[in-house]
Amino acid sequence: MNAISRGLLVFGVGVAGCLTSSSAFMLMRPTDSFSRTSREACGATREDATTDLKITIPPYLEEEDDKSYPSPLHSIYVKSIMSDEEAAKALELASSFASATGRWEQPDAERHQTYATCDFPVEDCEDLHSYLEDELAITDAIFEQLSENFGVEPSDLSYIDFFVAQYQAAGSGSGTTMDRLEAHRDGSLLSFTITLTPPESFSGGGTFFEGLKTGSGEKGDGVVRPSRAGDAVLHCGKLLHGAEVVTEGTRTVLVGFVDVGEWCTRRGSLSSACREWGRMDVAARRYQRQLEKATLLGKQSWSLNNERWLQKEDISQGRGRSYMKGVSPAFSSVKRRANFAFQRQRRLVAEDKLLRTILLPEDKREAPIPFDVGDITIL
Repeated sequence: MNAISRGLLVFGVGVAGCLTSSSAFMLMRPTDSFSRTSREACGATREDATTDLKITIPPYLEEEDDKSYPSPLHSIYVKSIMSDEEAAKALELASSFASATGRWEQPDAERHQTYATCDFPVEDCEDLHSYLEDELAITDAIFEQLSENFGVEPSDLSYIDFFVAQYQAAGSGSGTTMDRLEAHRDGSLLSFTITLTPPESFSGGGTFFEGLKTGSGEKGDGVVRPSRAGDAVLHCGKLLHGAEVVTEGTRTVLVGFVDVGEWCTRRGSLSSACREWGRMDVAARRYQRQLEKATLLGKQSWSLNNERWLQKEDISQGRGRSYMKGVSPAFSSVKRRANFAFQRQRRLVAEDKLLRTILLPEDKREAPIPFDVGDITIL
């Protein structure tokens, strides 16, 4: 089912609003979701309605009487950051720079080795950087929103990366362009994406979240797609997410990976989640390896040959040599752990636990004390 709610499209998850269960959204009243207030940041004013929407990832960790859900990190926010005119100018500056440098013609594997995108850092384009920071004070506006919604002080936030990425429908551009980005987790605790291209100029696109998917198999299941340029999707970077395929036209976005001071986070939470995700990767790879072996041998089989570990004289004389061969299907436990539904559930349970635990309560955070050594005299 497709849902349209003044300023946002949410696909495959019932209706737009605050998700309170794994199967449905509650529709928020327009007065709850959107306010007709002017935007004062950077001196700019918008007379039209301001997008203000909150979507909550459903719980996957079953804990009775657990008051840790929902944590601030369970929520995805869609907020108006730029006006239509500001987004259009930023898009023009970014497009001119990319056309002159060819930065959108192929994914940049040096900057993003695992999940490369066609992008360039904002700081590489002096005109764009100056416009965003000097005229719009975009970082202040974004960090204020992240602070307000995720409960972290702006002074505890810093960029890991801030770049402009482009997605083109297959066959519509030159070079090795990209039309989507597979499911992944960011290196940052907080992330945001600001749409620069007017949504009516392309089809598809948006950000999908695995935790929002209903399993319906419908096109666009679990996708959050702002319906106007200048709106930002703010979320925890550790949510499993990706860029939905663009089927027509071009989608250009500002993307930011924002780090949170380590004094705000609980030690061990991320490493625990990573271990579980790693176990699932190993389980999937183990089963895939068995299937590859079975294909190579023509049937599901195993073999054991210890010749490679024996000394040559032992092999020639037959001492200690053994060779066994037979047919053995993959263990049921191996198949079960590689099953898509099992893997998805375990990954999302680990994700849910991380969202509940990684941020320390405000009274437990101790920012480092600045250390001033004063003047240094060399004798």
